[in-house]
Amino acid sequence: MTPRLRTVRQHRDERAHVLVLHGGQQHSTEPTSWRQLSVLRSRLFASAMARAGARHRIGVSFLRYARRGWNDGAPLRDAAWALERVRDEHPGTPVGLLGYSMGGRAALRLAGEVDALVTAAAWVEESDLLLLRPPASGRALLLHGTEDQLTSPEGSLRAAERLRELGAEVTLRADLADTHGMMRHRVTWHRLATAHLVDALTTSACAPGGREAD
Repeated sequence: MTPRLRTVRQHRDERAHVLVLHGGQQHSTEPTSWRQLSVLRSRLFASAMARAGARHRIGVSFLRYARRGWNDGAPLRDAAWALERVRDEHPGTPVGLLGYSMGGRAALRLAGEVDALVTAAAWVEESDLLLLRPPASGRALLLHGTEDQLTSPEGSLRAAERLRELGAEVTLRADLADTHGMMRHRVTWHRLATAHLVDALTTSACAPGGREAD
């Protein structure tokens, strides 16, 4: 099995691009499938991002890992491969990451390689914290429901604190009563995630060395 990178939305002259990373399991060699719940949930985030970013010419790609489990960090390597592909296809374009659950863990680990970051219900281990680096914009948004019983909101809190120690401007929203699936308040989660990425990436596109707005 190999990872698969799917284009959700593309524009002729893109100002920015968002790579969406889905969730999975701690240990599993099962191939990923478009029918798995973590994949389906993440695709909703990708669709919301495509709609919100359309008028700003922000493209969106969705990565499907080769295997379902984190195992020895295989999804992180898949995500790094996908990020390189996105950069090759859109040279000089600001890139953001939106990671859900296990994808949030991968996104946090790759934050220093991109311009903007959003995680949703991120799985965070203590060993991840010392490896974190802020995105180039210095801005990150971490989302977590208060009733999540699969990944702890405490992990997102610890990640936010670590990124702030490194000088990042981090917004943490962990005040809504929602479960790991984040479906109860999905409209709010989608709005927060997409608004953050649109603002951070369009600002990066206008920065020195970035692309012009028009």
